[in-house]
Amino acid sequence: MSASLSPAGIIVPLITPVTAEGQLDEPAAERLVGHVAGAGCGLLVAGTTGEVASLPSALRERYVEIAVRIAAKRVPVFACIAHNSLDEAVALGRRHLVQGADALVGMLPNYFKLEPAEMQRYFALLADRVGGALYLYNMPATTGMSLPLDAIDALARHPSIVGMKDSEPTAGRREAVAQRFGGRGDFALFMGVAAHAVPALRLGFHGIVPSSGNYAPALWRDLHAAAKAGDWNRAETLQTRALALGAVFQNGRALGSSLAALKAGVSRLGICGPHMLPPLAALAAAEQRQVHEQLSQLS
Repeated sequence: MSASLSPAGIIVPLITPVTAEGQLDEPAAERLVGHVAGAGCGLLVAGTTGEVASLPSALRERYVEIAVRIAAKRVPVFACIAHNSLDEAVALGRRHLVQGADALVGMLPNYFKLEPAEMQRYFALLADRVGGALYLYNMPATTGMSLPLDAIDALARHPSIVGMKDSEPTAGRREAVAQRFGGRGDFALFMGVAAHAVPALRLGFHGIVPSSGNYAPALWRDLHAAAKAGDWNRAETLQTRALALGAVFQNGRALGSSLAALKAGVSRLGICGPHMLPPLAALAAAEQRQVHEQLSQLS
């Protein structure tokens, strides 16, 4: 199967289980990969949900090794190679491909404010050098920049650039992206804003990259299956459930604390602990209990 396609059209951006000392919690990582892959969902290692900006390269590489081994070709493994250094991103990407990652996910460097031509050049250089399938990742919430449609159009012609994850919630963005790139067999579109899932699938996006899939991957698998079958009523019902789940982690929280809430939620399942890597911090014990109680009410 092409790396651009997951069996369910769902790629879960994995949290990164770590110990209190900040090391990769390998048994927890194995449990999490098994939990998500067992539901038929693809895996994205070291994305925003995985605290990518805080991860040492060695930890990323070990996590990809675990994901590839535990997934065992049941679902694709995507590895994010976000880095402010092009050379480091290329080197990391090449190592991930040797480890068995099916595709790489590139993000704009975010120290300098880039012009559209610079964004396009960066991704083109990355695609030229990594030697494998590459997805664009548009994430203005962390990079402070939006990848323009004209730049995407030019990059989509590159033989190594096979798709994009778009996590921009700006009004009209998903429609514009779908109009320009939806339905193409050579460029897969993934929606990174979970609240936009069903509208995006209606517009021709291939799949979704939902962070709450760490907690409930089967819910997202079933939502995509309903959409693919044209059962939009069921898809909408499942979207409502997914929104309620996401609200437990996100409502009233900034991005970093919402990731801590998500990790606290997954800890309720016995998969991992609540620990985060600096500069992010785990929720206080009382807030963790509140997250657990809210999840219990949804069950």
